[in-house]
Amino acid sequence: MSTYRAFSHKFLSKLSNTKLVEGDIKAQLVYNAEKGKSFWRPAQVSKRIQNDLRKACIQQGIEPTTIGLAAPTAAKPLKYKPNKLEKHERMRAERQANIQRNLQKMPQTIQAWKEDKLKELAKQKSSMPF
Repeated sequence: MSTYRAFSHKFLSKLSNTKLVEGDIKAQLVYNAEKGKSFWRPAQVSKRIQNDLRKACIQQGIEPTTIGLAAPTAAKPLKYKPNKLEKHERMRAERQANIQRNLQKMPQTIQAWKEDKLKELAKQKSSMPF
């Protein structure tokens, strides 16, 4: 929320005939063909002055876009980034899901193990009667 400011008469009188171009309010990337390099040319009007111009326009009933100021952009939503946590805490959900899958497979695993054990015992028995 912006605060109310009392602007000087001199500032307000210049406001009505001010016409800004894009190079005045935005930094521009300029390419130097001789050197083959590019550089950023800063805005001619600082962000603070641009904000003062916007506030003065609103107080005077002038639309800020008519003098060349950019339209105000909507505030971006804040990004939520959870803490990194310890590795065992990050992997907890995946580990619990893996445990549940293994528990569901457990009867088949036990049955397979018993069958393998019986086969091994059958191999160990000799066919000799003595």
